[in-house]
Amino acid sequence: MNNAKKNNKSFIITLLLSLLILALAVAAFIPTIVSRNARTEATSSMSDMDAEAMRVLGCCNAYAAANDFSTTMNGSVKANVIGVKYTQKIHGSRTVDVKYQAFAEVAESKSALVKAALKREGRDGVFYVSRGSYKRKSFTYDNEQKLTKSNYIAQYGQPFTGVVKYNLDGTVITAEQLSDNTFRYVLDPARSTLYSRNEVKTTLGGKSYPEYSHVEFTLTVDGDRPIKVTTVEKFKIDKFGGTSCTAEYNEIFKFN
Repeated sequence: MNNAKKNNKSFIITLLLSLLILALAVAAFIPTIVSRNARTEATSSMSDMDAEAMRVLGCCNAYAAANDFSTTMNGSVKANVIGVKYTQKIHGSRTVDVKYQAFAEVAESKSALVKAALKREGRDGVFYVSRGSYKRKSFTYDNEQKLTKSNYIAQYGQPFTGVVKYNLDGTVITAEQLSDNTFRYVLDPARSTLYSRNEVKTTLGGKSYPEYSHVEFTLTVDGDRPIKVTTVEKFKIDKFGGTSCTAEYNEIFKFN
C-alpha cells in the first residue's frame, strides 16, 4: 500500500513537472509587450538608472534589430513541488533573419523524469508550432500546427527577435554598470512578464496567473553588440497549494 502511494505521488509530481518545465522552456522564449501607458506601483528613481547602462541597452536592441543572429541558451529551473525540491535543465536556440523577417526557436528539456520540447518558426507571414517527442536519444518534431499571425500572437505573443523577451518600455527599475562591458537590469516583475505569465498559465492549466516576484538580466556586450544575457526569474504558480520556482539561464549571441 505504501509503495502504491509513493508511486502515485511520484506520478503526480512527474506529470506536474513535465507541464511546468515545458511551460518554462517555452516561456524562456516568449516576448512580453504591454501598453506604453501602463502603470504600476513599482517605480524607479533617477539614482537607480545608470545613463550608460540604458544607452548600451538601447544600442544593443538597435543592433539586434538590424542584423541577423543566432543564439544558444542553457539554464535550469528549480521548483519545490509538494515539498520535493527538483532541478530541471533547459536548452534552447534561436535564429533570426532580419531581411526575410523569419525566425526559428527551439526549447528542449530532459531528465530522468521529464522530457519536453517545443519548436516554433515564422516565415512568409505564416507561423508553425510543433511539440517534440524523445526517441532514440534525441527529440523529433511532428504534428506541426500552422497558425496565422493573429493566432500566433494570441497564443505566444509577438515573435521573439530581440535581445531579451521582456517589455522594456518603462519597466526598468534598476540599471547599473558592473564592469566595462557588463550591465545589470532589474525589471518590474508584473509588467515585464505580461505575456510570459499568460503562457505559463495556459500550458499548466492553472486557475490564476503565476505571481512573479523578481525579474532581472545581466547583459555582456562587445561595443554595441550583445554577446551574452543571463536571466533570473522567481515566481509562484497555483499548483498543489503553491509551487515556488526559480529559473536561471544564459543566452549566447552570434551575429552573422
